[in-house]
This record gives sequence, C-alpha cells and structure tokens, in this order.
Amino acid sequence: MKTIISLILLALATPALAETPYPTPTRDDRERIQRTGTCPTGYVGKGDKCEALHQETPRAYPYIPGTACPSGTFRSGDACKAFR
Repeated sequence: MKTIISLILLALATPALAETPYPTPTRDDRERIQRTGTCPTGYVGKGDKCEALHQETPRAYPYIPGTACPSGTFRSGDACKAFR
C-alpha cells in the first residue's frame, strides 16, 4: 500500500518539477526557460520553452508581472535578460 501511494505522489510531483521558472541547460549547454509569452531576443520558442540560439546568449529569466527586472537585467519580450 505504501508503494502505491509513493508512486502516485511521485507521478503528481513530476510535472511540477518539469515547469521550473529557473533556466535549465539543453544538451549542448544553451539556456532554456519556461515560456510565459513572447521569448526574449536571442531565444526561440519551442513549445512551452524558450531556448537560447547560442551558448553565449545572455541568461534570461521569466518576468514576474508587477515587478521590475533585477539589477543587471533588462526587459526583453516577456522575460528579464542579463546585459552580458
């Protein structure tokens, strides 16, 4: 019985882990972020993700509505992107 409950909880938690708001790397070390609207410059939309075109593309983070982008970043599309 405990095994069944553990499997159910694991299955429910897996989608939440896949939708992290933090940048994650692709196989070739490019950045990938969760898509919340328009992708920032230097990124291309692939399904529900935005992927950097190059490994050197500055890091981007999803924009939180009603807040300013953190220091050292600027608004690009629906994300905050690092200057370099």
